[in-house]
Amino acid sequence: MKVSVVIPAYNEEKYIEDCLVAIEEQKDSKVEIIVVDNKSTDSTGEIAELYADRVVREDKKGVAIARQRGFLEATGQIVAYTDADTLVAEDWIENIRESLNGNNMGVYGPVYLLDGYAIEEAASKYAFTYFLQLNHLIGLPNISGQNFAVKREAIKKVGGFNTNLKSAEDVELGRRIKKIGELEFNSKLRVYTSARRLRAGHQKFLTHHTLNYLSLLLLGKTRDFEDVRL
Repeated sequence: MKVSVVIPAYNEEKYIEDCLVAIEEQKDSKVEIIVVDNKSTDSTGEIAELYADRVVREDKKGVAIARQRGFLEATGQIVAYTDADTLVAEDWIENIRESLNGNNMGVYGPVYLLDGYAIEEAASKYAFTYFLQLNHLIGLPNISGQNFAVKREAIKKVGGFNTNLKSAEDVELGRRIKKIGELEFNSKLRVYTSARRLRAGHQKFLTHHTLNYLSLLLLGKTRDFEDVRL
């Protein structure tokens, strides 16, 4: 099956080349790379042009809007997502295809830190992975925008991303897809992301995601506050 890899990007000139090279190294004739340049003011778009099959300019800001635009531009039966400051593992596309070769509607996996402090990297590798596995077991998938892939038909069937959301658009999409089919948690589907989000403060980062998680769990919706990722 053809895989379209979508990378939303806003002012990512520091990171995006490494991200694209990691995907390019495992790219074949049935993989397309789409970068959605979300109104960058640096050289993100120019760098992306060197590697991506298509660079799409999206002037309306927002990560959910950029992800949805990528879906609309994609031509593959599978649409995979990662972030511009993230490196996918060398067998990432291979694992996506294996997981979605049957009846699964989507797949997601762990997110490790690329450049964090030792305790941060350990927390991402063990604590966060356990959190993802536990939520999967109880039927509450917590997919992360850096590392998931969904069959195109599934995204279309649930109406795509909720572009009104400022954050947790990835988790919210996963919850809707779970209602129409199976999502797999694949521990081999690994990515390594920048720890820069933690540099604004661990408390802010954890509070943001904890409140969003509780809001989704108890109220079935995300909180309306600023996304800390972009």
